[in-house]
Amino acid sequence: MPEIIEPEEPKCYSLTEYLLWKIDRTIAILGVVAIVGLYSFGEIPPEKEAIALSALGILGVYIGGRGGNK
Repeated sequence: MPEIIEPEEPKCYSLTEYLLWKIDRTIAILGVVAIVGLYSFGEIPPEKEAIALSALGILGVYIGGRGGNK
């Protein structure tokens, strides 16, 4: 006989936890945008090009993920 699994209650976050999570995510996204911006204007040395191109890929995946399935 299969077991009946009770649904879990959704976790409720406090206002402080929610704001810190949003601020943390926003700062991370702005950091990636800053790296891509510096690379676009030639401020990043050529030996660091791989990091800037990775940041550009990350930004593309983030924007694509946010815009898809709507």
